Amino acid sequence: DITYPQYLVLMVLWEKDEVNLSTIAEKLQLQSNTLTPLLKRLQQRELLERKRSETDERNIVITLTEKGKALKDQACDVPAMLAEQLPLEEEEAKELYRLLYKMIGKMSEK
Repeated sequence: DITYPQYLVLMVLWEKDEVNLSTIAEKLQLQSNTLTPLLKRLQQRELLERKRSETDERNIVITLTEKGKALKDQACDVPAMLAEQLPLEEEEAKELYRLLYKMIGKMSEK
């Protein structure tokens, strides 16, 4: 019962909890003004907490709640379910993935 962008944010946090907003923005290639509404909705659903860093008030630290951590177990089937919906063979999907990340890398250089 979450959107795909919300799922991506949660994936970043499942990988490493307690990160600042800029880390999530960098990993997802999104601006903070795009992420803030997503994070607020996830906070309203009690999946994460946002708070100012104790060492630097300019930074916002994002942490998972117990409810957010528990959702990881339910979401483990999502990649397989997405793969089933793609009209691609496994090798084609791997090539698409490689090309997309090559393109993202080139765009990040500019």
